[in-house]
Amino acid sequence: MGQREYKIMIDIRSVLAGSELFSGLSDASLERIAGHLSEVRFAANEVICREGNVGHTMYIIIDGLVSVSSDMGWGQRELDRKGPGDVFGEMALISNDVRSATVRAIAETVCLQLDSESFDSLLDQDTLLAQRIAKIMTRRYSSLVHRTSGELVEAYRALIFALANMTETRDPETGAHLERTRNYCVLLAEALSASDRFRDEITIPFIDGIYQAAPLHDIGKVAIPDRILFKPDSLAQTEFDEMKKHTTFGATMMEKVILKTDSDLFRIAHRICLHHHERWDGTGYPSGLKGEEIPVEARIMALADVYDALLSRRVYKTPMSMREAADRIRDGAGTQFDPDMVAVMLSRIGSFEDIYRKYQDEE
Repeated sequence: MGQREYKIMIDIRSVLAGSELFSGLSDASLERIAGHLSEVRFAANEVICREGNVGHTMYIIIDGLVSVSSDMGWGQRELDRKGPGDVFGEMALISNDVRSATVRAIAETVCLQLDSESFDSLLDQDTLLAQRIAKIMTRRYSSLVHRTSGELVEAYRALIFALANMTETRDPETGAHLERTRNYCVLLAEALSASDRFRDEITIPFIDGIYQAAPLHDIGKVAIPDRILFKPDSLAQTEFDEMKKHTTFGATMMEKVILKTDSDLFRIAHRICLHHHERWDGTGYPSGLKGEEIPVEARIMALADVYDALLSRRVYKTPMSMREAADRIRDGAGTQFDPDMVAVMLSRIGSFEDIYRKYQDEE
């Protein structure tokens, strides 16, 4: 063994000893494992492993940098970056489970890999390693209750969307409205999170929360009489006053839920339901809030809701063109909408237009 190879062997044994999978093993075991590793190279931007695929290989980074990301429901979010000496993929390898994240090379990256065939061979040769894996698997199976809880959360979120859709499906022309507005909200929130003004408030949990809560913005309309909700022309003042109550009806529904489950998600939904018709200049409803008195999530929802309404056909109006809708949003800066949010939205208006095209009602 040459001097360089010996140095790499010592480094790799140290890395292996520091991982959950191989910690506590003897030097002889670590050397045996290192002997089964093979070198593999990845080009910049190449996907090394993809979320949802079954894991058959673990990797140790020798040189380069990778990004670890996961699908949050509203899009990919980077969770971590890993560099030389870091290990990934080992848990999926031992459990034959699906990958929990996508790993992509940021720059040209060199790894040492251990595939499932080599791993099985090591288990046959090394009793201590097999015992170590058994202990890890025992812990993983004991944590299945947490996975079940996660599945319940996903079912809970699906139920929220179905509940919100109950309002929209009373009017078949607006079936895609929920998908569009929730995606507008995420697009705008992500862009705002990069600014100094909003960075501390618009966090990853906030963005996930607004994605889940946005479909509930008009849930209070279930309490509005059909003669008003589906009137084919302009509402009389008394009818409009009744229509405006959907904000407080929706907020009351969310308050009842919050009493049963003290959830940030439903607190976001409450603020959206109650305040998404407030205006920056204080002339909105139901509370007449002005400027930054209006919750951030409600200001985001107001832009998303109005933009989609401008582009959509209704029984009482024809749709605007995309240029006309953007101009109307621009005209509302500082009166109807937060001017900083308008500026950010218009700087990415092409992406908003893409969302509108993507989510359309079926003919």
